[in-house]
Amino acid sequence: MKNINRVSQNELKEEWYLVDASGIRVGTLASKVAELLQGKNNVLKRDYHKPMTKVIVINSDKLDFTSKRGMTKFYKSYSGFPGGLKFESLSELVEKKSDRPIMNAVKGMLPSTKRGEEMLANLKVFSGAEHPHNAQSPVAVNIKELKI
Repeated sequence: MKNINRVSQNELKEEWYLVDASGIRVGTLASKVAELLQGKNNVLKRDYHKPMTKVIVINSDKLDFTSKRGMTKFYKSYSGFPGGLKFESLSELVEKKSDRPIMNAVKGMLPSTKRGEEMLANLKVFSGAEHPHNAQSPVAVNIKELKI
């Protein structure tokens, strides 16, 4: 019989990661951030544990897109009323709210359950280099060199 290392929720500690998004493609950034949020890098993490990993993404306004992606990718939103369907291109969305493309991409890579919503709530995206979470002393992570 194998010995299984069982870890309780109280033994896990909260981890904060800081990711700089300048010059990184959205898909690469979103896949690595989704893996961090799911706890794929933590050996002791189990599926039944509450997500304890928090990720801060800075410089979201300096993302890199492919050449035609800004004109060909559209996001739609529906208000629920007749005629309430609105379309926005990626370039318009980045000008208005630069955190939305990252949030939408990461949301698509997380599980579509309550657990996925809890993980998405642990993602903080900021357009500039400043963020209000310095007190948590986040660990800086280089996405290009991250192997999970």
